[in-house]
Amino acid sequence: MLSDVVQNKRRKILDAALDVFSRKGFHNATISEVAKQAHIGKGTVYLYFEGKESLLVAIFEELADHVVRLFDHVSLEGGPLNDVVRRMVSKDVESGRTKKQTFQLLAQQPFLATLSLQKEKRSLIERVIGKVAARIRGAVDGGVLRPCDATLAACVLLSLPGAVSLYGAASPMSDLPGALPHVAEELAAVLWRGLGKEEE
Repeated sequence: MLSDVVQNKRRKILDAALDVFSRKGFHNATISEVAKQAHIGKGTVYLYFEGKESLLVAIFEELADHVVRLFDHVSLEGGPLNDVVRRMVSKDVESGRTKKQTFQLLAQQPFLATLSLQKEKRSLIERVIGKVAARIRGAVDGGVLRPCDATLAACVLLSLPGAVSLYGAASPMSDLPGALPHVAEELAAVLWRGLGKEEE
């Protein structure tokens, strides 16, 4: 029971952080604002996370876990691997969190802008990108994908939501939620032409 309480509290904090970071911008947001959004004390946030940077890493880790689950799902069902791209774009990353928030946060590219995040960048590469890269290597070894730099391919996959956000900015007249199925198909096609084996 305690484990469920801890999980629920952590989930609440992460959801609040995603909302605050996406609205205010990662660098402008504060832990106090995250705590207020989560309806908890500021000190409680620090019981679960070291600070803003570790919250950001946790959000990205969840995105990577989602991609890994998609890879596993496609592998188990024998579906085409480009379904991973379609599902990443057309479905929510986690229940209760909006695609728009995730896209807004990733479009900020917060990891590229702050030297104080160097340690977390390293952590992101090792724990987050590594998870997805391992699945891509497995697909290459299994003959599903052509040989490629798995780490670079993982970075491309994880940056797809940012591409969607940029597409929305470049096409202000389009209804982004309504356009998601089209965007997902196009991104899947573009990526698959680069990664897919020629005979497919």
